[in-house]
Amino acid sequence: DKIDRKVFDPRRGPQPEKVYDPRVLLTGATDAIGKWRGGLFDKGSFVESLDGWGMTTICGRARLGGIPVGVVMPEMRTVSKTHPADPADPDSMETTASQAGQVWFPDSAYKTATAIKDMNQEGLPLFIVANWRGFSGGQRDMYEEILKFGSMIVEGLVAYKQPVFVYIPPEGELR
Repeated sequence: DKIDRKVFDPRRGPQPEKVYDPRVLLTGATDAIGKWRGGLFDKGSFVESLDGWGMTTICGRARLGGIPVGVVMPEMRTVSKTHPADPADPDSMETTASQAGQVWFPDSAYKTATAIKDMNQEGLPLFIVANWRGFSGGQRDMYEEILKFGSMIVEGLVAYKQPVFVYIPPEGELR
């Protein structure tokens, strides 16, 4: 891909009020009239990692002008998290809870910290598409160590040996 390409903005499509898949910003997409619109990174280069876990955060690797980079960004849409039944308790049941997009929950904060640590060990420059509303702060989240995992994100960024780029998209939030 050309380095000086225009980046597809899904908010300017046929349904600007619709919450979009943030991966479109990374990968690009075909617009409403069938024309390819590029994303932030080279076409076809984004590979998501840890995608079934901590689903309010998107982590992966991509290429920018052929250079491999690490990517961390929030999921914009609400996701469902399934808590399995306790096999030791016959009365327990599987439960499903909703998690709001753009929020770090304990699992997604730990996923972010793990991804930052891994990408640092791989020697990749890191791109953070920052559009977070913040950390979850409920009693259950405190019990599940949200503060510990949040501090692991900070520690990972402090120890990062490669360049770290923070991009706040248009109309993005960073609280």
